[in-house]
Amino acid sequence: MTVRRRFILQTGTSFLMTTGVQGCLQTSQNPLQGQPTLKISQALTHQIQRRGYLQVATEDNYAPFEFLLNGKPAGFNHALFARLQQLVPFKIQQSIVPWQGILPGVNYGKYDVALTAVGITDERARFLDFTIPIAESTIAYIKRKGDSSIQSLRSLSGKTLGVQQGGISAAAVPDLSAELEKQGGKIGQVKEYRGFTEAYQDLVNQKLDAVLHNIVSLSLLVDEKPAIFEMGERVGRKSYAAWAVKKGDRELLDFLNQFLQQQQQQGELKKLQQDWFKMTFENLPTVPLLPGDRPIS
Repeated sequence: MTVRRRFILQTGTSFLMTTGVQGCLQTSQNPLQGQPTLKISQALTHQIQRRGYLQVATEDNYAPFEFLLNGKPAGFNHALFARLQQLVPFKIQQSIVPWQGILPGVNYGKYDVALTAVGITDERARFLDFTIPIAESTIAYIKRKGDSSIQSLRSLSGKTLGVQQGGISAAAVPDLSAELEKQGGKIGQVKEYRGFTEAYQDLVNQKLDAVLHNIVSLSLLVDEKPAIFEMGERVGRKSYAAWAVKKGDRELLDFLNQFLQQQQQQGELKKLQQDWFKMTFENLPTVPLLPGDRPIS
């Protein structure tokens, strides 16, 4: 298992580190040309002032949402983050770290925002609040091209599957297990990986029979490597990905939603989806929803 590099990127404009925020920043002072300003509440201004900057965390191995390309951050969320940087008057510090540390880091206050494709699940909703969805993240599977032993969902019975440790692919295993049992089958061995690169390699090397991942990432992978991988069926309920903050951090959540709604209304969200996913989501919910389109109580 390789140890991934950690990058700390600092961005911002007029946030004064020596004296903190000078007064209440009600709107951003450095917007993208032609874009309306973002409203920043007094409470959020004071919250950022306490730390001295907004601390966000993104992943390093979750293409096409976030990944490293030639050692530099790339992907859908990095493109969105770059737009956010230009619309705020305060400093944003970004940590690019392995997935497993991001959500606990938000929960315990190390990071303010999980600026990554966080799958909205029942378990996570107990300690996180989510923005409006940025993409669908329903789980499907891929297999090796030409593997005739897997023809349908039922064929996954007894197979060795790869998932990401602590990710929504792992969270989808109980649903898959229940569905296989309905069809007279049973779940086989499930191997957990820190990142999907290793899982895909093990699939190629026949150490796995299939890998579970979100449909966006799998569709792009199969499109890029059609001679190696083949797309399978969805294995769980329809689900969504969003950014996340600590439970109860309403001021920050409202601010992030304001930004995402602005990007959606201006067509930027759809453009970035097309650029990075090679697909768009026309009818994403206007509120975060649990798998199966269930409201968060």
